[in-house]
Amino acid sequence: MLIDFNWRIKLFCIDSLRESLNILKDVDSILYMDSDTLFLTPVETVWEHFHKFNATQMAALVPEHEDPNVGWYNRFAKHPYYGKLGVNSGVMLMNLTRMRAFQWKEYVVPIYKKYKLKITWGDQDIINIIFHYHPDKLYIYSCRFNYRPDHCMYTSVCKQAEKEGVAVIHGSRGFFHSEKQPVFQAVYRSFEEFHLGGDVYKDFYQQLESYLESAQNNNCGHVKDIFLKNIRKYLDLD
Repeated sequence: MLIDFNWRIKLFCIDSLRESLNILKDVDSILYMDSDTLFLTPVETVWEHFHKFNATQMAALVPEHEDPNVGWYNRFAKHPYYGKLGVNSGVMLMNLTRMRAFQWKEYVVPIYKKYKLKITWGDQDIINIIFHYHPDKLYIYSCRFNYRPDHCMYTSVCKQAEKEGVAVIHGSRGFFHSEKQPVFQAVYRSFEEFHLGGDVYKDFYQQLESYLESAQNNNCGHVKDIFLKNIRKYLDLD
């Protein structure tokens, strides 16, 4: 029997997101993140966006794309999605209290059953479908809180990151382990080699700076300083 492991993973993500509302029944809010994400700023920088929600918003997400010419949802999706370009679920603030009141988990299975032959990105597609019909429930924050290769591989399109630096880097589609985007590999390598308790400046920052210098011969490398900006701020180097 052939087993589609990609679909098993997608179904697990869909179910874990739904069941988190039951399992964490006494928890008000969480930050739900893909495992291929790394913070380049204190976690509080992301968390503080909860305080910017209005009375109806129950989650925060970043747009899937900034440029409609390379957008996935607007060109390929066969199901409804949020806004003009869809949203990426890699870094998601969730107000569980409001999601329970909305009865989020009651939406997931019917949507999956209806669109299962049309969805490509598992839980992310289901999230897009829900917020397509309930856009008032979603808070949109900057691409710098979920910075992916798509933001720089052709040209730099995340202007907020250019201004304030990358807060969370997302090595989606295996780019932390791929030589196709050496900047993302450089950031991951710096984290991997750093030992907790070590000298953050010497053992992490200087290593990262060196790896980024070696990786600047490509479009993402042309904006390498955006990956250092918040670490410099944290270390009080500016």
